[in-house]
Amino acid sequence: MAFVTLKDVAQRAGVSAAAVSQILHNKGRFSSDTRQLVLKTVEEMGYVPDQRARSMRSSDTKTVGLLVPDLRNPYFADLVASMEDELYRHGVSTLIGTSSESVERQDVFIENLLGQRIDGAIVVPQGVKSPGVQSLIQRDLPLVFVDRRVPGVESVPFVVSDPYTGIREALEELVRLGHRHVGYMSHPSLESFSIDERETAFREAAADVLADGDGVVAACDSTYESRAAAVEMLLGAGVSAILCAYSPDAFTVIGLLHDRGVAIGERMSLVSFDDISAFTVMTPRIAVISQQADLMGKQGVELLLQLIRSGSMDGGITHSVPTMFIKRESVGEVSSASVANQSAEV
Repeated sequence: MAFVTLKDVAQRAGVSAAAVSQILHNKGRFSSDTRQLVLKTVEEMGYVPDQRARSMRSSDTKTVGLLVPDLRNPYFADLVASMEDELYRHGVSTLIGTSSESVERQDVFIENLLGQRIDGAIVVPQGVKSPGVQSLIQRDLPLVFVDRRVPGVESVPFVVSDPYTGIREALEELVRLGHRHVGYMSHPSLESFSIDERETAFREAAADVLADGDGVVAACDSTYESRAAAVEMLLGAGVSAILCAYSPDAFTVIGLLHDRGVAIGERMSLVSFDDISAFTVMTPRIAVISQQADLMGKQGVELLLQLIRSGSMDGGITHSVPTMFIKRESVGEVSSASVANQSAEV
């Protein structure tokens, strides 16, 4: 049979279903022989207690929902792995979903999630106060937002990265290596508060760190054509280094520079947000601004478990994790010939 029920075990053992339940919970007054018979029957039949039935008798389901924008993005895969490992360590199961960077799909998953008996949820939101987000808040369900903020939401605690520290560290190292013209690829089409905040941080740091405040910003979306146009614009501006706000953009930039014969780390330095494993196995290895996904995930889980235990929200306090620049071979000294050659090719 596909699923063994409590009644199946009771029928095989020749006792009542109530007796099986009591013995499994180490309750009731039964002889040693009866207890051994029931436990042996449970093992032989492979009976697994129905967690849904248990949750109907208890307010604690030991299950939380996790929602991220895109599990194909290695950064979010690492973030989910960090949170799931930490929850498992505390004996909590997870229901995982992805919004595919779509508010509509985000809200559909939230609606399905609210139909489950869960203790709480950790969400990487799309950055807008959508109907689904409002439903989550109105349920007074223990809830934590991680990685991205939602403007206008004041009651939900956030765990987010501070982009200013890592961007400034990256620019200071580039200046030390002789770079004066630095390009930045933004991604406003995602409508992500956190990613837009990175552009603001870059503009402020560039104005302060670069001698002439010469930071060049090129916007792109998720299409190859848009990313290629952004790279053309940056090369035309004569930049000697490019910083990508969104790691999927960096993968396309790497391919575009390769096709042009522009050697990364020699003629063009490259830095990307997100310390993902793929960047460490490339040649050259790609320098990154790490959001410390593991630390962010653990803090998100710790905060959610505190909310579940206390039964109250913490008033929307923001918990910031500083970003950090990790230098690798994709960042090198600038040469005057490299900028001249790049401008001549455009």
